[in-house]
Amino acid sequence: MTVLFGVLALLVVLWFARGFVKKNPALLSTGARTAGGIAALAAAAFMMLKGQIELGGVLGMVGLGLLGQHALLAAYFDRRNPGGREDADGRVAAWKADPASSGKMTEQEAYEILGIAPGASVEEVGRAHRQLMKKLHPDQGGSTYLAARVNAAKDVLLRNHRR
Repeated sequence: MTVLFGVLALLVVLWFARGFVKKNPALLSTGARTAGGIAALAAAAFMMLKGQIELGGVLGMVGLGLLGQHALLAAYFDRRNPGGREDADGRVAAWKADPASSGKMTEQEAYEILGIAPGASVEEVGRAHRQLMKKLHPDQGGSTYLAARVNAAKDVLLRNHRR
């Protein structure tokens, strides 16, 4: 009877393992985080009922962290940079689709990046650069790629003014 139970248990484990391998890793991660959070909250409730308040409190905090971690971080980043997810997807797609962005920047491209007319003065270049860097600097929630492109545009245009 014990051997039969062991074989049955092994078949069940193999069946779950086969399904596990075929699942999307992102869904597995979310499911594991949710299951871990629920398990930690259940263990916290059990420990508190047994009178171990400190351990129950710690497990409860871990469970709440596992259940709400993604939502809290997403809310923070959305509040810090509204529309950032959509902008980031668009910027990455545009960057991959634009072969010129990986090479040497042209003067025309530099004017387009800074949003100024060709032939702009040194002061206009500096002003446009400052305004864009206030929005796109990594310390302000922008990306390093965009900040580097804005700096490169300024350098190209100022280099041509020095000639």
